[in-house]
Amino acid sequence: MTIPFLKLHVAGHDFILIDQDNVASERTDYRPAHSEVAELILDRRCGVGGDGCIFMASEKKTPGLKPTLTGRLFASDGRELPLSPDALLCIARLAMDTGRSNAGTLVIENTFAERTYELTAIDSRSFLLTLPYPAVQPLTLIVDGRSAWAYRISMQTSYLVAGAVPGGPGAKRVRQALLAMEKTNDIPLVLRQHTKDIIRYVGPERTDRMESAVAAVLAAGFQGFVSDSGIPGLEGAIVAEWRGRGGAVSYASFPATPATSQTSGPSTLIDRGRFWVNPDRNLGIQVVGKAEYVFDGNFDL
Repeated sequence: MTIPFLKLHVAGHDFILIDQDNVASERTDYRPAHSEVAELILDRRCGVGGDGCIFMASEKKTPGLKPTLTGRLFASDGRELPLSPDALLCIARLAMDTGRSNAGTLVIENTFAERTYELTAIDSRSFLLTLPYPAVQPLTLIVDGRSAWAYRISMQTSYLVAGAVPGGPGAKRVRQALLAMEKTNDIPLVLRQHTKDIIRYVGPERTDRMESAVAAVLAAGFQGFVSDSGIPGLEGAIVAEWRGRGGAVSYASFPATPATSQTSGPSTLIDRGRFWVNPDRNLGIQVVGKAEYVFDGNFDL
């Protein structure tokens, strides 16, 4: 059985996306479960490789209602997970490019989490998603006898967010302190203010970029950082930039160009991943991000 797929990433957080509308029906008794496909295709040594496998499909259109997409997300060990914000961006990007949207609005249903999401297209690649305002717990870190601020921010995942302050411990020591105090489900994030308009944050490579951007922005906001996004309707938003190693993705190989002396080799797409986050305790958190294509192909089971 051959399955066509696309690989997309959000600031280096990569996913395999299988569009079930385009999977040909083959005459075979072998119908693998989604979990089995995910385990095989996400293997970085023997498969394609990725942090998650997304299965998307279109539901039948009902007159007068918005077209609905369905999405399911599986990990490399076959477990089904709730759709993450990064996975939603990947589905929205392909749905927009294939014309499965209604006036720039996409509705995505996740049956596993029994939840429906609505994304609004900002442009051809960027989408706005509104997330519920999370629970926030302020913490105090004492590192080498000096104090640093920290927060535990609980969303779909729980994050421990901290940053270095003038006269306090450095970013490396802050990160070590976060790792020492983290609980089973806590993801450590370290951030710093780059300019008046931008904060930079970093965490483990498999961290959801969009959700962690929200955690970083909330923590930065509590510390008095101010920013202006420049996006109409999001003028008060803070810009968060992922600074992990996953920002560089090798996506294609091209032969040498005869007219030049350039040698052949892989081309690299650089996208550090910027997110515009506008927190509102009453309305939720508006966050804008984008997904990019890496390559497409066919996977033989």
